[in-house]
Amino acid sequence: MESMKEIKPAQVEKYMKEAVKNMQEGKKITPQKKAPLVIPELYQHAFKKNKALKTAFEKFIPGRQREFVDYINEAKTEETKLRRLQKTIPMILAGIGYNDKYR
Repeated sequence: MESMKEIKPAQVEKYMKEAVKNMQEGKKITPQKKAPLVIPELYQHAFKKNKALKTAFEKFIPGRQREFVDYINEAKTEETKLRRLQKTIPMILAGIGYNDKYR
């Protein structure tokens, strides 16, 4: 949202009424938990070879760890996974998150 002009009072009122109704009915909305983070074998092997890499990876918050894991897991071929691993190792050692350039 860029300005106050974009706020639609009718829509805000609708959301407020819905929130009040949910509270009166005792509904509790809880965020869904993500599946536990499973480190790909490529990273596990790299961690065994380079303890500093493992230490640096563990310093990241879980969300940043997941970014690296997802980047590897999204690759379809083993060759691409290996290239992505090589690309991310210097980033991890430098303490740079995978999507930090977009933040």
